[in-house]
Amino acid sequence: MGKETNNTIQTFWVILGNFSAFSFVMISSMLLSRYFNKEDYGTYKQVMYVYSTLLVVFTLGLPRAYGYFLPRVSKEEAKDVIDKINYILMGMGLLMSSTLFFGSDLIAGFLNNSNLGISIKYFSLVPLFLLPTLGLEGILSTYKKTFLLAIYQVVTQMFVLLFVVLPVLLLKGDVNSAIIGFTIASFIKFILALYLKYNPVKEYNKTKSSITFKNVFTYTLPLMGASIWGIIISSSDQFFISRYFGNEVFADFANGSLEIPFVGMIISSTATILLPVFSKQAKENTIESKKIMIDTWRSVLTKTIKLIYPIVVFCFCFADVIMVFLYGDKYVTSGLYFQIKVIINFFSIAAYGPLLMAVGGQKYYYNVFMYGALLLIFLEWLSIVIFNSPKAILIVSVICFIGRTFCMLFYVSNYFKIKLVDLLPLGLILKILLPAFIFLYPIRIGLENFGLNNLLLLSISGVLYLIIFGIWSVVAKLDYAVIFQPLINKIKR
Repeated sequence: MGKETNNTIQTFWVILGNFSAFSFVMISSMLLSRYFNKEDYGTYKQVMYVYSTLLVVFTLGLPRAYGYFLPRVSKEEAKDVIDKINYILMGMGLLMSSTLFFGSDLIAGFLNNSNLGISIKYFSLVPLFLLPTLGLEGILSTYKKTFLLAIYQVVTQMFVLLFVVLPVLLLKGDVNSAIIGFTIASFIKFILALYLKYNPVKEYNKTKSSITFKNVFTYTLPLMGASIWGIIISSSDQFFISRYFGNEVFADFANGSLEIPFVGMIISSTATILLPVFSKQAKENTIESKKIMIDTWRSVLTKTIKLIYPIVVFCFCFADVIMVFLYGDKYVTSGLYFQIKVIINFFSIAAYGPLLMAVGGQKYYYNVFMYGALLLIFLEWLSIVIFNSPKAILIVSVICFIGRTFCMLFYVSNYFKIKLVDLLPLGLILKILLPAFIFLYPIRIGLENFGLNNLLLLSISGVLYLIIFGIWSVVAKLDYAVIFQPLINKIKR
């Protein structure tokens, strides 16, 4: 129970850090989408799309290596491991920056946007600064110092907001002004991250580690391959829409086609905490260690469902209202994209990644992403030929995501030698989903008759939903106290 409580607290800090990062990103997006016209905003989003697409290729899967190797070595050896991975990340950052600078015009032509080339050139220094910051969460979660991650996220995202948005709002800057500000903020993140990476082991003398560069690449290269296919998967719908439907449709799609941020925060935060835990247990490889792993996995899955599903249902029912509230009336079309994409969050609850990474499932992980990417590209191309609709592209993307998720769960069930259906708490899922939909739709229909603005509609609906679902959680014995009690006890102490 003590370890589970500690994991809950560590996860809370990671979620808090991710939430602060998301909040600042959303604020900047809300402001920029209102200040820029759709064409300029689409260009800005395309720059970020190019960066996120190439990032996975150039990071070589290295950020995940911290959480895998550090639990397996002493703190004296940890300095050497951190050094090795940092050196590679710095070299890859330089290579990625060079690729963006010299390949900017080629990328602009590929995405059919003549204004994109110069913006990418201004942006090209960012990878040099940001790649060495990656993996910080893996280090701090290994040594139970994720509270530092929360502080880092808040401080650095404040700088991003200031340097990106203020030049645009106060100095009437353009897209390139925002990108220059982003570059300056990235340099600040670089300095702070390098300091924090060594903070947990700063009091220990450096000792040569048994972990070699070869060991690092042996672990990370399959992950890099899977990540390359993963980025193809995540960017394929963006590519098809950007190329075949233009900047304005891409702007609608970019705002609406996103998973619920709170869900991503919870999933990524639990994954960050679980990888070091699973890595340590997998190294022991005993019956008892496997029991600890499956019990931990099930506990996390149950808590995740309880936290995520009520939020997902709310966002699904109010998708159009949320988009207009965030981005303005001109982005009402984004609501339908958002509603379709939200369906993914009903299936993204299982943090299978850390378990596969810890028990040697990298090859299977790679194969699922490779075949999944090839199938997705074919089906999305086919949807353009048959339907010629950006919405059809997104529907195909959601269906393929669900298929990949069940392939991963199949591996987990085989590893623990249990049936796939026994992995999922179907009774709990039904206890949450059906009542949530039954509660929400009457609330929305009833309040819309009062002609409320979007803020009031979301606020009042949210409060009523929280009260009614809270009562239901007591009646149905959903036991939310088990999630929050460790945090309450920590605050009391």
